[in-house]
Amino acid sequence: MSSTQPAIAAWRHSLDAVLDLGDQLTDEQWAGGTECPEWSVGDVYAHLIGTELWMIAGHPRPESYQTWSRRPVVARRDMPREEILDELRDVYAQRRAQLRAYPPDPGGPAVTAQGQSITMGFLLAVRAFDTWVHEQDIRRATGHRGNLDSPGAFVARDLFLGSLPRIVARDAKAEPGQVLRLTVTGPVEFDEAVVVDAARRGYLEAPVSAGQSTAHVTVGWESFARLACGRIEPRDADGTVTGDERFAARVLNHLVITP
Repeated sequence: MSSTQPAIAAWRHSLDAVLDLGDQLTDEQWAGGTECPEWSVGDVYAHLIGTELWMIAGHPRPESYQTWSRRPVVARRDMPREEILDELRDVYAQRRAQLRAYPPDPGGPAVTAQGQSITMGFLLAVRAFDTWVHEQDIRRATGHRGNLDSPGAFVARDLFLGSLPRIVARDAKAEPGQVLRLTVTGPVEFDEAVVVDAARRGYLEAPVSAGQSTAHVTVGWESFARLACGRIEPRDADGTVTGDERFAARVLNHLVITP
């Protein structure tokens, strides 16, 4: 299995689930709001069409993220639900055929929707992450909870953890020697610590004891994912904090990794 296959499998799992959900929704649910500001459930489906069309086109560097994100949504606001679902099925089939015909090189060049140069392997992980996040947006908005421990959830976990040292050390401006311990419980569990060295660089380390951490945050997986994706504020998460509460608050206030 190449290094791109787990991300592709996670992306497919979430898009299959999204399409299955679309067939079950009522008109009221389709028009209902989500935790994405100003987006209905139907808008999220339109956004997913736009991202797949962008991937089919070779993920060109967008003129701006906001334009890239909004254009496919606005263009489909007056389209019937059945047409949007059919279009998503069509572009999904095109994208699967493209991946079969041109297997991606995980180390090949790619660009994010924000214009950042990355590898193709990382872009595919981002696409799996984004699709899972929007699957969860749809599920919460419509009461169809599930897949909190699906393959996409573990891709999301890895991206969250990959960003955590930067968030603690740079964004939250941790002092040398400070340690943030994060314990996440529920369907996806982990217990990690970020240690900040003398050069103010953050490193993930194995769990530390309570006495070794400057602050210890414990939070459920769904709340953590919603918080890290900007869906809720820290005050609305179901977590607890021990130790330096101000330090923990700075980290939690900078936890969002989505645009």
